[in-house]
Amino acid sequence: MSGRPTQRYLAVPGSSAPSNIVTAFWNDQVINPEYRAGNLNILLGVTTFAAGVFAVRNFGGILIPGF
Repeated sequence: MSGRPTQRYLAVPGSSAPSNIVTAFWNDQVINPEYRAGNLNILLGVTTFAAGVFAVRNFGGILIPGF
């Protein structure tokens, strides 16, 4: 150990890149126009799954035939 404090940077010091890892991920992966089509497909899949779970939990009783 040299006695010097270590510094960790997510970006080059003085750049305009965000310093928070969550903000960097959000800007780079979520709202980036290059990934918009894929993100919308993922959102559609998750929404369809959640709606299916909701429907089966609330209306699953009518799926079972009552003899």
